[in-house]
Amino acid sequence: MRLTRRKRYYLRRVFFWLDVILVLALLTIGVYVVYDRFFRLPSPSSSPVSDSATEEKLAFDKFNILLLGLDGREGLNDRSDTIILVSLDEKNKKAQLLSIPRDTRVKVRGKLDKINAAYAYGGVDLSLKTVSNFLGVHIDRYVIIKFDGLVKLVDLAGGIDVHVPTRMYKPSEGIDLYPGDQHLDGEQVLAYTRFRNDKYGDLDRARRQQEALQLLATKILKEKSLSQLVEFINLAFEEVETDLSMREMVALARLASPVLENGVVTKILPGQSVKINEIWYYEADLANLPEVLAIVPTETLKNS
Repeated sequence: MRLTRRKRYYLRRVFFWLDVILVLALLTIGVYVVYDRFFRLPSPSSSPVSDSATEEKLAFDKFNILLLGLDGREGLNDRSDTIILVSLDEKNKKAQLLSIPRDTRVKVRGKLDKINAAYAYGGVDLSLKTVSNFLGVHIDRYVIIKFDGLVKLVDLAGGIDVHVPTRMYKPSEGIDLYPGDQHLDGEQVLAYTRFRNDKYGDLDRARRQQEALQLLATKILKEKSLSQLVEFINLAFEEVETDLSMREMVALARLASPVLENGVVTKILPGQSVKINEIWYYEADLANLPEVLAIVPTETLKNS
């Protein structure tokens, strides 16, 4: 059967648009594959940083980031007030926050001291080395945020909702919170995460820090528009010091949503408070360190 000129015209147009759709589909798939492959976290190194000539193989295939919170006020000999090892499993979309109490007794430059002294003595390099040697893990990147930076980030997010478990009052540090469900702004969140005059001291404080980080991340990722997210990223660039590349930051942003959906595992390094030469330290219990480092939920040991 012979086709009329009009039918041939329509057929040519149909095939033309089919070709366009096919090319666009192939381009879309190609862009996604490149994006998916490019914006990934790099594979962790096979060995931890160590003073020893013998380097042990990593027990866990994770990407580790050391998060340090600093007071940052001028004139202070800045010790790290918050120390959290963030471990990410990109394949299984899981993450863990392991808080290390700031008074933990470790070797710093060959002498026993509190772990938060490492930053005062040698900045981020000595902090990375000290934590790495102490836990026997490789640390891939670091993130440092000062208190005023946290305040600005929380305020930009519009604050967060928390349950304050007890009266928190320490006017010398600007802490004045009442118990109950509350919406906190940046200054109040800082107070909430710094208070340590409750039953378990630094351990309860570490749990509140972990809680605040998760609430802030969830609010930014789930409740904010794209333009607000860009604004938040721009502020983070100003207020946060890190050696993460832009490529790695995008990879983390991609990973954040499924990780939060799966639930972030939170732990505190087990141990107990001890008094040595009239100074209080936190003596870590490393007997079950492999289980503590693994990204699986476990019962956190409390101070005895």
